[in-house]
Amino acid sequence: MTTSPTTDVSDASELRRRLVEQLQTAQHIRSAAVERAFRTVPRHTFAPEATLSAAYADDIVATRRRDDGTVTSSISAPWLQADMLEAARIQPGHRVLEIGSGGYNAALIAELVGPAGHVTTLDIDPAVTDRAACFLAEAGYEAVDVVTADAEHLPDEIVPAGGFDAIIVTVDTWDLPWIDALAEGGRLVAPLRLHGYHWAIGFTKTQGVLRSDEPLVVCGFVAMQGDGAWNRNRRTVPGTGVHLSWEDGTPLPVDQLTSALTREPTVTRTGITVGGQEPFDLLQLYLAGALPGFCRLEAEPDSNHQILNPPPAHWPAAAIVRGTSLARLTHERISDGDDGKGRYEFVVQGYGEQGHVAAQEMAERVESWHRLHRSARCPLVTVRPAVGGAPAGPEHRPHVFAKKHTRVTVDWPIAPVAAVRAPETANASALIYNDRGEYLLHLRDHFPGQIWEPGMWSLLGGGREPQDATLDATVRRELSEEVGLDLAVLTPFGTEYATDDAGATVPIAIYAGRWNGDPRDLHLTEGVMLAWFAPGDLHRLRIADSTSDLVRRHAASLPMTGSEPASEEERRASPRGTVLNIVGVHLYLERPDGTVLLGLRHPSSAFAPSTWHALAGHCEQENAIACLIREAREEAGLHIEREDVELVHVVHHIDRAGDRPRMGLFFRARTWRGEPELREPDKCTQWKFWDPTALPDDLVPYTRTAIEGIRNGKLYSETGWPT
Repeated sequence: MTTSPTTDVSDASELRRRLVEQLQTAQHIRSAAVERAFRTVPRHTFAPEATLSAAYADDIVATRRRDDGTVTSSISAPWLQADMLEAARIQPGHRVLEIGSGGYNAALIAELVGPAGHVTTLDIDPAVTDRAACFLAEAGYEAVDVVTADAEHLPDEIVPAGGFDAIIVTVDTWDLPWIDALAEGGRLVAPLRLHGYHWAIGFTKTQGVLRSDEPLVVCGFVAMQGDGAWNRNRRTVPGTGVHLSWEDGTPLPVDQLTSALTREPTVTRTGITVGGQEPFDLLQLYLAGALPGFCRLEAEPDSNHQILNPPPAHWPAAAIVRGTSLARLTHERISDGDDGKGRYEFVVQGYGEQGHVAAQEMAERVESWHRLHRSARCPLVTVRPAVGGAPAGPEHRPHVFAKKHTRVTVDWPIAPVAAVRAPETANASALIYNDRGEYLLHLRDHFPGQIWEPGMWSLLGGGREPQDATLDATVRRELSEEVGLDLAVLTPFGTEYATDDAGATVPIAIYAGRWNGDPRDLHLTEGVMLAWFAPGDLHRLRIADSTSDLVRRHAASLPMTGSEPASEEERRASPRGTVLNIVGVHLYLERPDGTVLLGLRHPSSAFAPSTWHALAGHCEQENAIACLIREAREEAGLHIEREDVELVHVVHHIDRAGDRPRMGLFFRARTWRGEPELREPDKCTQWKFWDPTALPDDLVPYTRTAIEGIRNGKLYSETGWPT
């Protein structure tokens, strides 16, 4: 974000005023305190080597370089300084540490803390601290303490009792070893490197842990020096001019990749697009955490590498290595876009014999990000001290970055269903389901030209009318008029789009509701009949693809297991007052070393969030073994043959009195093909083989019962039933 004044102004105060107004307009300055600081501190005093206009441009001012021209110290761009100061939430009287000195930012902080506060600015380079001390004194900020030290080892004497109220880091840092120096409830703002991607992040210290609560800001700073300097872990593929870097993760061998980079790649299209001016940094951060073996790929600019087409631009490409093959993310221009700046599709190029497999794996993660997280709020970053200072191990944990002093976890919120705001002409439909996982469908009259989708199975619903204040009112009116049904709870599920007979696009607001009654008891006023159907039966019906897909997506969003009490209506409808049991299948996968496979459920799961569980699922319109084979393939990429499956345990369990009973069938796969993959990261965030004698504490109780039963040769167990 570089700007320059449009006119030749020689007055520093006028240039400073213009800069402040520019930063306010762009929302970088958002508080009166930060505005006052920027209006007060003379930036040009700290940049005497720059012209007056350059000193007040919204750009960096380089102040120290190595012999090769690399900048080792600078005054940061004002927009970024303002953003970080706002994120630090500095108050009068605060004690603040700045890591990475230059003088100007320390003076801004001094204005914020006032005479009752205190500022310490620290740098490893004595030439930088000497310069800072000189200019701070010249500008009237002699009270700022200027310290020459390696930030990796803060001198004990500079840390106040109880810790600093705020720490601002103005150098590119790979780790955050300053948690102990920060007061409880204090703020730390730092440009943190995650797999080489740079983010300015604001954290609050809560119970010894740093938690972000500000948007992540893409940025760049001069590199950290000293013991905290980061290592790119760069490897060069022989004879290719291609370099791979594993900055957060275990470096993999690269010598075997030479032949892969001599062949034309396969291309896997994602169908996911981005505008020419639209950032996609969060996608790269998501891929870095989601994919084992993730690295950054770059090519020497003069290597004239013909296979890397297009070659990586200024920033290294996201890539993964899979044995003798690799894949990398790139993009292709597909149109000029609405703004004339281009529309691009993400594509993944695969290199080597299995490059297409690696490319498909990466493409699936791109699609997951787009579907689940692209429109969600900013990811949340948590930084915990490393237990016992243990070094990072080679095991990949999704979205966990193992540092020297800390473990950084990135939590990706799921995009919420948007509030439905349809135009007056929109329709509203009801997606009604029961506790058996079935959906209520309506068979329309076969009157071609008179009604929409004649003779097809569809959802109940209709068009909005003038008396309907909301779309919720529309769907409730339609249910009452068409079948005499009144549901207590209807929840917005999303908006679908269909094409009517005239070719116009019709938005349809979808509301979901649970009902366990008998459709024969309803008074149908339109259409032929109503009936319950399981998602697995839809292929047998004359039904629109969009409706079938909608039902399946809703079914997939329901908890894999849970504890929904049976309704009184269902109890009365069951023979002799019995309650239908829910049947779930589970995979008991045991390696030759005796360890068994478990998955860590997503934090947003409705059932057992952040808890270990066996690979499991509910039977659709299929037998139990077919369900097991399907779930293993869909969830983990495992291929199991029917003849290799045996039933090894049954758990009949119930959570609470009155809940639906559940029958858990555990099947052993004697052999299988493939290694567990995260095919559904919105459900499972990690697969791991566990020693059955040392199972995790946070394990689903009935799964623990089943594993213990299998090890003891028992075929049947019960849990949760009153004695």
